[in-house]
Amino acid sequence: MDMDLGTRISELRREKGMTQEQLAKLVGISAPAVSKWETGSSCPDITLLCPLARALDTNVDTLLQFEEELSQERLDEYLNEILEKARTGNREEAEAMLQKQLHTYPSSSALKYNATTVLNFFLMIFPMETSEKKKAWQMQKKQLFEEVRISGNPQYWQGAVSGLAAAAIQEEDFEEAELLLKELPENSTESTLLWMQLYLKKKEPEKALEVTQHRLYVLVRQMLMCLTTLMNGGMITDNEKVLEICEVYHRLEEIFGVGGGVSEGFFVEAYRRMDRPEDALKSLIKMVEASISPMQEPNPLLFSPTIHIEEGQSVTTLEMKQMLLNSILTDDFFAGFLEREELQEAVEKLKQDIRKESAGAKE
Repeated sequence: MDMDLGTRISELRREKGMTQEQLAKLVGISAPAVSKWETGSSCPDITLLCPLARALDTNVDTLLQFEEELSQERLDEYLNEILEKARTGNREEAEAMLQKQLHTYPSSSALKYNATTVLNFFLMIFPMETSEKKKAWQMQKKQLFEEVRISGNPQYWQGAVSGLAAAAIQEEDFEEAELLLKELPENSTESTLLWMQLYLKKKEPEKALEVTQHRLYVLVRQMLMCLTTLMNGGMITDNEKVLEICEVYHRLEEIFGVGGGVSEGFFVEAYRRMDRPEDALKSLIKMVEASISPMQEPNPLLFSPTIHIEEGQSVTTLEMKQMLLNSILTDDFFAGFLEREELQEAVEKLKQDIRKESAGAKE
């Protein structure tokens, strides 16, 4: 009898909290017969598989472990047992345990994907193994990644493709690496790092720099968007904390040269909530100055030569400038400041800029 089937019957019976006698009664056989199944001395007659599966509250496929997917809990148990065995130096036993699970659950993408991590662990802690054994582990890793890739399992597919691409880069199979990388989402950090490694391996540092700077620029913009959401999304109601986030946003603008002074608008809103009109006014004037200024190049140390800003490009659109002007002139919060010389100068500059841009748009 297949020892795995006997173990499976025993596991399912115990999970149900049944004794061998109770299972025997449900199936219509003797308790010693169940004992023989579980110890591997004999196997159930094929006619008993359906009633046996019903008694264990499962189906025949699961009972026979056909197309079974491991639960995360059981998978973690198996992996921890294998890794612990490897840590104690029992390489052969640990490897045998891994291979047994892969044989027992041939359709489990989760097991296959995690098995590649176990094989990496073997390579790391058994450096004195023969080159043949290390090569075999590397080959099995690729095979497992390929099987997961073919399965299309959404949870593990991207990681499997990345693993195959990394292997192809390491082996200098650049054509295969590029084909695999084109399967991955373009705007992901993982694919960017792999493209960078590929270009460096091909001795094309300019291209490696380009993909890295472009990804960094995207990440910075996304980070600023997340900070904007934190400030305006109603998630944080403590005004002091919102003001601190404004400071973080402002510092990031200065460090990366990205954002165009938008942070001043956040300061205006934060100071309004805190009823600090003088501070709100100072930030408002800075906001006006930023809105009529040309967009600055991002920090050249980090983004040159990849990221360029079109010469003369404005920080804000004409529509946004008109909205800003209307807000200043009609908002009751600033009504008492309209006679202040510094605000009048800022408003006049904003009006002039709007007129100039409007005239240019008509030409």
